[in-house]
Amino acid sequence: MRLMVIGNLDGQFATAAQIAREKGASVLHAERIEAALAILCGGGGADLLIVHVAIDVRRLAARLRAARIATPIVACGTESDTPAAVAAIHAGAREYIPLPPDPEVIAAILAAVADDSHELPTCSPPPAGDGRAGVAMARVAHAALAAETVTRSLVGRTVADVERDLILETLKRCLGNRTHAASLLGISIRTLRNKLTVYAAEGISVPPPNNGEMRGAA
Repeated sequence: MRLMVIGNLDGQFATAAQIAREKGASVLHAERIEAALAILCGGGGADLLIVHVAIDVRRLAARLRAARIATPIVACGTESDTPAAVAAIHAGAREYIPLPPDPEVIAAILAAVADDSHELPTCSPPPAGDGRAGVAMARVAHAALAAETVTRSLVGRTVADVERDLILETLKRCLGNRTHAASLLGISIRTLRNKLTVYAAEGISVPPPNNGEMRGAA
């Protein structure tokens, strides 16, 4: 997996790049869009771009299209900056990684990209007959592959198991914030707390509301 990180490598963004290296990715770095394009078009190809939200994602996406580069973009920024995350997705990012970085999330994104066979050679024209229709077909195929993967992961599991995993993963993404997690899940804070009490009683690890240790199973 060849990964390019675009933006100033400092703080938690640098940590995300380091996690990617630890997951087996070969990491290139460019601070600005122009430098990234120079590397990509000069033979330093990449399978994935991780871009700090301080970078103009819309401009980057446009420059990539103009250069016939189909490398997917993943934006990266602070977890509390919801508007920046939404703007990055609308601008062309395929996914958003909140900071501080979660090793499991980064590993999942790297794995998804590695399994995606719908990519064009770096800086080369698209195959004959492609154009907008070809790009659309590739996106549809990618979406179908993602949907199939999700379906396979759900089949054979009980509704209660799926609900529990969804609640705990949402709570983890919210750094233990019960109110925020309940809002995202569309349930009341009381319902969420009742379910978490049951999980803890069953010996299941539950993210704490602050930086304390996990409750439930060790």
